[in-house]
Amino acid sequence: MWVFDDETLCFLEVNEAACQKYGYSREEFLSMNLLDIRSPEEQELFKNREEHSGRAWEHLTKSGDVLFIQGYEFPFEVDGRKAILALISDETERIKLERERTDLLQRYQILSEAANDLLWDWDLKTNQVTLNEALITQYGYDRSQLQQPITWWSDKIHPDDYSTATWSVAEAMKEKQRYWTAEYRFKKADGSWVQVLDRGIIQFNEDGEPVRMIGSIVDLTKRRAAEDDRNQLFRLSIDSMLFLDPSGNITRANAAFYSLTGVEVEATTARNMRDFLSPDDRPIYDDVVKKALSDGVDGHFTSSISTEDGTEKTIEWGMITNESRSRLFLVGRDITESKAAQQELEEALVRSRQLAIEAQAARKAQTEFLQNMSHELRTPMNGMLGTAQLLAASTHDEKHRNLATILVRSGESLLQIVNDILDFSKIESGNIDLDRAPFRLAEAVQIVFDLFSLPARQKGLTYTTSISDQAKVCVVGDHFRLRQVISNLIGNAVKFTDKGSIDVSLNVRTNSFGLLEATIKVSDTGAGIAPDLSQRVFERFFQADSSPTRRHGGTGLGLSISKTVVELMGGTIELETGIGSGSQFTVRVPFPVSTEPDDACCVSEHQAMCSKPGAKVLIAEDVEVNAMILTSWLEERGFECVTVETGYEAIHALSSQAFDGAFVDLHMPGASGYDVVREFRKFELGASKRMPVVAVTASVSVEERLQCLSEGFDDYIPKPILVGELDRVVARLF
Repeated sequence: MWVFDDETLCFLEVNEAACQKYGYSREEFLSMNLLDIRSPEEQELFKNREEHSGRAWEHLTKSGDVLFIQGYEFPFEVDGRKAILALISDETERIKLERERTDLLQRYQILSEAANDLLWDWDLKTNQVTLNEALITQYGYDRSQLQQPITWWSDKIHPDDYSTATWSVAEAMKEKQRYWTAEYRFKKADGSWVQVLDRGIIQFNEDGEPVRMIGSIVDLTKRRAAEDDRNQLFRLSIDSMLFLDPSGNITRANAAFYSLTGVEVEATTARNMRDFLSPDDRPIYDDVVKKALSDGVDGHFTSSISTEDGTEKTIEWGMITNESRSRLFLVGRDITESKAAQQELEEALVRSRQLAIEAQAARKAQTEFLQNMSHELRTPMNGMLGTAQLLAASTHDEKHRNLATILVRSGESLLQIVNDILDFSKIESGNIDLDRAPFRLAEAVQIVFDLFSLPARQKGLTYTTSISDQAKVCVVGDHFRLRQVISNLIGNAVKFTDKGSIDVSLNVRTNSFGLLEATIKVSDTGAGIAPDLSQRVFERFFQADSSPTRRHGGTGLGLSISKTVVELMGGTIELETGIGSGSQFTVRVPFPVSTEPDDACCVSEHQAMCSKPGAKVLIAEDVEVNAMILTSWLEERGFECVTVETGYEAIHALSSQAFDGAFVDLHMPGASGYDVVREFRKFELGASKRMPVVAVTASVSVEERLQCLSEGFDDYIPKPILVGELDRVVARLF
């Protein structure tokens, strides 16, 4: 007990019991006030008190421990001032127990509400039963029945199960058993019966009398259904399933295992799993079992099994154990056939890889063969076509000029066939590439148009062209391939049109991607073809008339190659035709607009003269007729020419004489054209001006063109040399 001033709350006196309980001495107490021993949370509450007598408060001892106290206060006067005498009792243990009990009750309530099972609490003194929400959610009863006398429970037991269930409860209490369990049928609110498992814990007082039971009722309907499903799965599974004890003895196996091994049921359950495994597989199996039993690790392994008839089977196993590690469950799948199929597949893959290598080698050999054949054909064609072009340009006799022109056109047709075959080879091997260089779109179309003006006039055809002013712009792309496509289309129009007209048009527009889309149309009044064949003309080797009496020849590759080239450019090609109504091919190709200067876009095939008459050039060519033709053309264009026949002679000439340029064949005896340009570029180091060197070759692959530029050549002319290509190089470099 203590006395304190009612106004200042200062202690005036304390007894020894207060000093012992709070840990302060009397002198310390008399220097403190009542707020000093209260927790911070209760200090403000106490200042504003109206009535605090008999209330539980939270105090702090000198060491900081919490005391829960209940105080009774008696006011009196001392020297005319009001004082309070307080009698204090320690309620710490009681309040802590009450709080723990409240907390436990709250947790129990939450748990019971969350549980799917029906939880019950039976007070044996009052005979009242308290149930959780599962009574409503699981069994359909209303909320008013959550608290009922014990007779309510007994009324819900099936009559046939009543005596057994109630007797088991009485027997458990009589024998002072802590745990009780029973199975019976329980009545739901709708009148239906469900099989349940009821389990409880019995609490006894100090005299051994039962005072309380707490338990749960579990609906076995779903559990039994799940067990039935598992049994059905176990029985019907095509995979082998076994239960083993920790020693590996088979305690249960399904029909699939009996079928696999050919062993009778009785004989199976009397054997150990190791008996079915080969000696090589047993250590693997033992290791999996050991890990499963010691660490609970799921295991997988593959083993061979010998069946009763001596057949070897390959089985893939999976093993798990239960929580108590008292039983093993083993599932095995027969992979004998799949393993054999996998082996066959692997062998087939090996064979297919070998076939792919052989096919690739065959394609490479085919490509090399066609390139070699192209090279061998182009070399004599260069002489033939070059001579014919020289004759046509130099003779003044009209008859001779016409004969030479026929030779030129025949040579160009033969060259087109060689080009088609080589292009087809590139398409088949996937090696066709596109160049990217600036060129004038309108000029490229006009050049091809002009090439066919003579044969069109000779057939008496009206031959016209219309090119929009907007098309006279410089774009970036492969103008050689574009001209190849246009040449195929115009050439076919001239070939298959006997009377009437041919019209070539070029228009442009800007598409949604900001590119300039060129639309090129080639229309004729020829025989046309049936509409159902209009798409087949783009197939390789297809010819509308393949009879022995056909009037027009060809490889049947031109349109197929054209379609491939146009699609590689990101464009489309379409045909509108009909028998007797002529044909119209429409090509649409997008190009980016060039940002190069105008002189970089020149593709003109008009004769280009040397800007420095008398410029001295070296011609390195081992075929005499080719050297003669190139010399004649260059001399006509104002050059002075010196010829050599081998690479070594070319290296010596370039290192000992001053030249303004050189035309070097790539394939020469002794040293190649690559050797020549490499040696000359070394010799040229330190010179103030770079001399142009042009590669001349019968090989026309993109790879060789790129190699020429990377090795030191400034340009590239394919054989047979066409005058337009020569003029392009002269205009660019000289």
